[in-house]
Amino acid sequence: MTKIILHLGAHRTASTHVQGVLGKNTALLAEAGISAPSQDDVKDALTKPLGTRIPSLRAGFGALAGLETVVISDENLLGFLNSIFSHGEFYPDTARRLAKLRAMLPVDPVKIVVAIRPYDSFFASAYGRWLAPGRMVLPRATVAELVLGLTRGWGDVLADIAEVFPDSEMHISEYSPDPRFGPAQLNAILGPLADKLFYNPDYRWNRSMSARQTMLYEQAVAAGDAEKADDIRTWKRFNQPELLDGFWDEATRKALQQRYATDRSAIIERFPAFVTAQSLEGQDAG
Repeated sequence: MTKIILHLGAHRTASTHVQGVLGKNTALLAEAGISAPSQDDVKDALTKPLGTRIPSLRAGFGALAGLETVVISDENLLGFLNSIFSHGEFYPDTARRLAKLRAMLPVDPVKIVVAIRPYDSFFASAYGRWLAPGRMVLPRATVAELVLGLTRGWGDVLADIAEVFPDSEMHISEYSPDPRFGPAQLNAILGPLADKLFYNPDYRWNRSMSARQTMLYEQAVAAGDAEKADDIRTWKRFNQPELLDGFWDEATRKALQQRYATDRSAIIERFPAFVTAQSLEGQDAG
């Protein structure tokens, strides 16, 4: 019987790095009896069908029959970042989407790996990814009002996952900006095999923009200069100010930190296996 390990991200928690490393180690994984379909394949087989009214039965996963272990990784299975800034909602459809996903899988996952991130840095990073040429630049006060008004949080998302997959082992970790967080996530997914993976030192993580970089990006987007905006987004982050320096006013940042502390305490109480982040310095892994 095929075993499924489900990596759900979330967004802005090194999920792109995890998927990149899995993709570079397909041969090594295959030797261990593990298949890790590319994110494009997962999107075609599972994520896109979640948006249709009636997805095809076990969409696209007949080809996985007979494989010992399959790692499925796509943060968009939870939902999309766009809902935060377009509709003022925080992963509103997670329960519905995962229920449909469960119906498409041949078996329930033996393990589900998911990471959460403190709200102040998560929303700052998410806003930088949401911004794009053609989208309206939101005044920072509007962004603050929007995120402070969200009724759902990480606890609701995790409760949705646990309700849909009550028998699956849940590994919940707290994002750290240290570059070692990506390998730590792969260890949560693969166990000791993660130590044998090839990590390309030149692989660029999908890092968050600094507050100054986001401001310059906003200006380019507002001016309709897509080429300049694209260039700003791809700047190397070395020697850049930290992500949150100047992004929030102090009252907003404190409110977001307090909410995260409250939600985090409730999560730890409900999910004792929650893995907290270490206090490490390093480049933001996005």
